[in-house]
Amino acid sequence: MKTINYNKYGSQDEMYWADLVIPKPITNQILVNVKAISLNPIDWKIRKGEMKLFINKKFPKGIGTDFSGIVENVGSKLSKFKEGDEVFGWLPYKMAGSVSEFVIADEGLTVKKPANMSFAEASTLPMACIASITALVDGGKIKKGMNVLINGCTGGVGQFAVMIAKTHGAIVTGTCNTSSNESAKQIGVDHIIDYSKVNVLKGNKKFDIIFDTVGNLKLGESKIIMNSYSIFLELNPNPINLIFGSVKNIFTGKKVKSIIAKASPEKMETIKKLATEGKLNPIISKEYIFDNALEAYKNLENGEKNIGKTVIINYEKK
Repeated sequence: MKTINYNKYGSQDEMYWADLVIPKPITNQILVNVKAISLNPIDWKIRKGEMKLFINKKFPKGIGTDFSGIVENVGSKLSKFKEGDEVFGWLPYKMAGSVSEFVIADEGLTVKKPANMSFAEASTLPMACIASITALVDGGKIKKGMNVLINGCTGGVGQFAVMIAKTHGAIVTGTCNTSSNESAKQIGVDHIIDYSKVNVLKGNKKFDIIFDTVGNLKLGESKIIMNSYSIFLELNPNPINLIFGSVKNIFTGKKVKSIIAKASPEKMETIKKLATEGKLNPIISKEYIFDNALEAYKNLENGEKNIGKTVIINYEKK
């Protein structure tokens, strides 16, 4: 099977196509014929070694965590899946490698694909939704009526953060550029701030939760739009911020939480339920065929501007 690997941490040039034997699943695992893969910035952060404090040192490593596809084989007779089931799921960071023709997936982090979604759409859900739930629900304790600011509301994670916040009855303000305004309306943002024209920090509005999905907001500057009880959530911070996050809270007098997506079977079932109910409607900006996966990663990492998600597909679209 074809897959993308790298033998050491480093630049894009470390990635290469490898031809491997198709693995066999064991108990609590399934073998999935991958049909679509969603790209995330955390993928190249891992490849560059920015998360190596939390990941094993074994090489070669694969790249990618999001996938959707068809169950090819199961590792247990008592599996909740059967051959032919259409599924989507998430690979833990230490097992990354979804940019592959086949993956071994944990049954607990894989769920059946909603019939109302394509493989491409389903592949966008895992990491972005897990991160949004980890941030807003676990970290922010989001409740109905809260004022929530999503910085980067039409990005890969931002769009799902908006949708999940809306399912909890929050009032959502989102930042985006002019070209993304219509997309922001489409996903349900209540108040749109065009950052090319307006500085969100200059407004009079206070927010209960600030979720920075982009990484360009600074806590010190953002305190002006926070209440005494507000919480500031930063996505995929560097390891230093993760380790010293509690120190930040002491010295700033504000609640800061560094968010790393924490998956669980419960979160995956929640995501499937919301998607089946039509409450998660992903925006896909660009699709690449599987053979152009390296190009996809390089373009996105180099700053290719897209609204929503970038997806690699390995199936014939109807």
